Amino acid sequence: MGDELDADFVRIAPSLIAIANTAQKRVAVAAAEFVPATLHATGLAKSDVPSWSIDTRQWVGTVGDGRPTESLLYGAVIHTKSAIKEGASTPEALAAGSQWLSASLGSLLSDTARGVEQAATYARPVAGYVRMLTPPSCGRCVVLAGKWFRMNRGFERHPGCDCIHVPAPESVAEDMRVNAVDYLHSLDESSLAKVLGSKANARTWLEFGQDSPTQTMNQLINAYRKTGGIRTAQIYGKSVKYTLEGTTRRGVAYHQMSRVRALSAMGESKDGRYRRINAPRLMPESIFQIAENKAHAERLLRDHGWLGIT
Repeated sequence: MGDELDADFVRIAPSLIAIANTAQKRVAVAAAEFVPATLHATGLAKSDVPSWSIDTRQWVGTVGDGRPTESLLYGAVIHTKSAIKEGASTPEALAAGSQWLSASLGSLLSDTARGVEQAATYARPVAGYVRMLTPPSCGRCVVLAGKWFRMNRGFERHPGCDCIHVPAPESVAEDMRVNAVDYLHSLDESSLAKVLGSKANARTWLEFGQDSPTQTMNQLINAYRKTGGIRTAQIYGKSVKYTLEGTTRRGVAYHQMSRVRALSAMGESKDGRYRRINAPRLMPESIFQIAENKAHAERLLRDHGWLGIT
């Protein structure tokens, strides 16, 4: 690619399309073979009786939303033009477009594999699938690792997600890729902090959350599932971080915080369909700043619903 973005894209488009189609074809074939191989490997060979065959060619040349592949590829040009409009130099913008294209093609291939896996599984008498990680994985994927879903349940994913289906009649957790707790234990300090959201969250899980590791993990990761979910406020002259996640009557934090007199005394208010406790749910980072000692930190973490319910 050079300065003439549209003209240069037309020149390289045939090669790009050929590469994308070849990759899609290989991924689709591998995904179709993966399903029966997995059934045999997990003792479910009797379920490998497909009601129909899968034509993997139907997944080649299209994106998950039905668009032709070339429209996805041209998105790199649009991304490059946007970068130039925002002040980037042409080389910088082209580099940004290249990175966007790499990520988008990764998502395209992951979607292709998942689409074929789901169709191949659906063709067989298997009730559902288990979600498996493809490490390294983010927190949003980790909390879903090992969970079983019925075949008619859509596969939740985010841009760049590369998790896969494992055909299964029920949840299994023998492999760290389908066992979230084992996966977290396999990570180093830096990676664990990245998955859980912060170093303080990683410390909370390692030092205080091992009596209920799954619940603690879910609470920590879910605090970040909404943009702007973590807030800052001045309380007693200190800047603290807090979240509203889990503080409605449906949330774990609500039930724990309501049992703490100092927090329940702040009352409740209506938030949409549900009532919410007014007390701020302090983030572990702020709790560690406030706590006088380890025992105090554990009590505050439990009071704010980060650890198992007592």
